[in-house]
Amino acid sequence: MGLSRLIGMKAAVLFLGFLCTRNSGIALVPVFLLHASLVSSLVAITSHPSLNLPLLLGKSSDGTFPLWSILLFAPYLVFIRIFVFLRRLKSREPVYSEIIQGLYVGGWPSSPHHLPPGDPAVIDCTCELPRSSALSSNAYLCVATWDTRAPRPSEIESAVRWACRKRAQNNPVYIHCAFGHGRSVCVMCALLVALGAADDWKAAERMIMERRPFIQMNALHGQHLEEWSRHRISPPPNRRGALGSAPLPGSSL
Repeated sequence: MGLSRLIGMKAAVLFLGFLCTRNSGIALVPVFLLHASLVSSLVAITSHPSLNLPLLLGKSSDGTFPLWSILLFAPYLVFIRIFVFLRRLKSREPVYSEIIQGLYVGGWPSSPHHLPPGDPAVIDCTCELPRSSALSSNAYLCVATWDTRAPRPSEIESAVRWACRKRAQNNPVYIHCAFGHGRSVCVMCALLVALGAADDWKAAERMIMERRPFIQMNALHGQHLEEWSRHRISPPPNRRGALGSAPLPGSSL
């Protein structure tokens, strides 16, 4: 189920809760429910593919949320944090998986134990989760994207360029979203192609699935990868460079 539909249903349930409690005599409860319903409605609308405005939440390039965003969107931001925590408790999947040497894809690193080894450079594909304090010393790039949506082709290209520069410096790279199933996998597919580790993004997806079987890219991810492949990809470097045994030129893209 897409994010817009899921959060839209949540907004409807919260609004029904508001209608049921507005005459209860407990003033704060209906106010909270109405606020949460309006926030969910706004997220449902702006996360729709026809609008796709992840900057609504105000996440900055350094991965932090300004105070106004925390106060205004608290019902949604808190809900997401709780949802991620509970789903991770239930899941037996590792937080991250190594795809090839030095390249990792996975979920939100909420603690240092969730980070791959080697002090990796981090590409954060979430717009709803903050930069973890565990990443305070790591090179960091934010590609803010709604859950179940895909980074735009231009954002994929920027992320690939950045990651290639980090690999040229022999730094490991960790690409994450909330769970390491969609947004982060989309960027990793492009990176594997750009580094010459895969012939195309579909081959890259198969490579990733061998290491991380529960990935779930959707049609939008494929569409954006196809567009990136047609218009923005440069000739890949040799495969030795892809595996980290030889430096990659930072200007290869």
